[in-house]
Amino acid sequence: MVEPVTAFIAALAENVIAQSEVALDGRREPGVRTQETNLGNLLADALLSSGQARAAEFGVDPPDVALQNGGGIRNNSLIPAGPLTQLTTFAVAPFPNFVSVVAVALKKKFKELLEHAVSRSPLADGRFAQVAGFEFSYDATRTAQVVTNEGIVLTPGDRVRSVVLDDGTVIVDNGVVVPGPGVSIVTNDFSARGGDQYPFRGRPFTTVG
Repeated sequence: MVEPVTAFIAALAENVIAQSEVALDGRREPGVRTQETNLGNLLADALLSSGQARAAEFGVDPPDVALQNGGGIRNNSLIPAGPLTQLTTFAVAPFPNFVSVVAVALKKKFKELLEHAVSRSPLADGRFAQVAGFEFSYDATRTAQVVTNEGIVLTPGDRVRSVVLDDGTVIVDNGVVVPGPGVSIVTNDFSARGGDQYPFRGRPFTTVG
């Protein structure tokens, strides 16, 4: 068993799939579990791109936004600029997670998810979200959301101050949810199932690859 597995891993290490002009930051603290990083952006962008590309095939709404839990980024290192191999991708994202598009959520629900994402800040925590499709701001000195292991929200939290989609749609302004249509979210199935206590609470989702 050892020889074919070793040969397979060696082949992954030799298969260059991309080039990066900058170092990619997958460190945990400070890093993907405390703040935005370029590697976190890359994974969130990949989730959004994949979800949008495959939504029609699976009969779901194309996602507007992506949430990647920082705890799912596992290399805990600064990947140097230069060639990126297939093996590097397994170091970054080793879990067999699926790209999952969640049923359209009300803006209020989306804010609830973001409140969860920053509820442990400034402490390092796997729930901290790397995001795509929008920008948001939060104030870690304000009240943090508190949830049970089942995703039941005990304290809503009011840290999220603004959320604006890339197309300019305002979701939250000065901490207040702005009325309007809901948001389609893509994440990984670990988070969609309530991993890291994410309060999806059994919301339907479709894995698309």
